[in-house]
Amino acid sequence: MYKISIDKNLFEDILLKRVTTLKKDTTKYWKKELIEPTIIDDKIRYSIKQVDKIKLTNGLGEDKPALVIECKNIDYNTKNNQFEFTLGKIFEQRNTDIEEDYKDTLIEQLLREKAQLEDNINKDHLTQVYNRRKMENDLNIYINQNNVNILNTVFIDADRFKGINDNFGHDYGDKVLVYIANKLQEYAKILNGEVYRYGGEEFIILCFCKKEYLLENILKLKEDIKYQKIFHPTRSISVTVSMGVSFFADWKNKDIMIKKADEAVLDAKKKGRDRIEISSL
Repeated sequence: MYKISIDKNLFEDILLKRVTTLKKDTTKYWKKELIEPTIIDDKIRYSIKQVDKIKLTNGLGEDKPALVIECKNIDYNTKNNQFEFTLGKIFEQRNTDIEEDYKDTLIEQLLREKAQLEDNINKDHLTQVYNRRKMENDLNIYINQNNVNILNTVFIDADRFKGINDNFGHDYGDKVLVYIANKLQEYAKILNGEVYRYGGEEFIILCFCKKEYLLENILKLKEDIKYQKIFHPTRSISVTVSMGVSFFADWKNKDIMIKKADEAVLDAKKKGRDRIEISSL
């Protein structure tokens, strides 16, 4: 295992994962250590020796800081005339004053990565709103909250969306979906709620507010969506949505609440689109 002495700043940067590549000038020593000649078809060819791990130290004496770290790859940078060691996970460390800081930093990094992964799993790639999977998980939480009696569902369906795709292309269809999603997110904040892409051109808002406040604001939302247009070189694209509304207080069951909102939006489409229908007992 190679033992390499480095300065304090570089040692700390590697320990804290701020630096993941160690660079060494191509001296006679490193050429001798890393260049391996082989004979293939009576010709001498050279390759770079690979190692699994290296030991890095800083300072002098037996109690100097040291760590053993994974070496994923060793490559030669022709432009800089340097060997580059690609570093990985740390196997051992001793006499490092920043051991605890490093652990805290590593934990924070892992928690951020975990949160980012969960966010990616739970979000719709195109619109960046939450997906149906996330909605179902959230619903299971919402129905156990003390304020469940003001939980509402707004089912939103883009009108004549197939025609937009057919006439303007799927790229513009995607722009329409993103436009609608952004508007829904804007109003969901007002309604104390969250937006989910249910599937295709269908979205759902789950929110906690009084009925009168909800109906007042989703009417504004519907008109706001219709007021603005999507630019297209030949002609602007008009967008309208139909909405169906249901209230948990009426049905006392999350699945029925979603179903009733779905039925209400279908009713809105049958009655001419660009309208809001409310489910009733």
